[in-house]
Amino acid sequence: MFISFEGIDGCGKTTQIHLINEYLTKLGHKVITVREPGGTSISEKIRNILLDKNNNICDIAELFLFEAARAELIHNVIKPAIASGKVVLSDRFIDSTLAYQGYGRGLDIHSINMLNAVATNNLIPDITFYLQLPLTIAKQRCNKNSPDRMEQSGDDFLQKVIDGFDFIAHSNTKRIVVIDATQSVDKVFEDIIKKL
Repeated sequence: MFISFEGIDGCGKTTQIHLINEYLTKLGHKVITVREPGGTSISEKIRNILLDKNNNICDIAELFLFEAARAELIHNVIKPAIASGKVVLSDRFIDSTLAYQGYGRGLDIHSINMLNAVATNNLIPDITFYLQLPLTIAKQRCNKNSPDRMEQSGDDFLQKVIDGFDFIAHSNTKRIVVIDATQSVDKVFEDIIKKL
């Protein structure tokens, strides 16, 4: 099974992935967790390029870097794990690219869908949990002294990303489950488990 977690920074994806990993492991499942971008030697190097606030990357190059990191992760980690019967928990996947590069940066959605399909060889999560959180709360939770390159893009950009996630979730109700991330960690976890 392949499960992805989506949402703006601060929504609690990493915390929930850790809790779900523990929960499924206790039930006897073999579980691996991955993050995007990252998860392989090459993908982690790409992650460093993408998040380095000293890098000025054009929007198209940014998109291709995310897709390159994803292709590496799919080929080397996710597909072999699924083939061996493991549960894969992914911190971000194709919906983040649509939200950040499509709705946030304003790149063509159709082109991004095509690139996502190529990079993933048409692999789509069995279920996606979108941890929905308003920007004001996300900013309070993050409150970093040293924001990365993506976080430095500004509130207008981040609000477009949230609006993008909302639209994507509304358009993919069979796959995407919206979870109210303003709730307590325990309540969010409970809501996810109910759906699983």
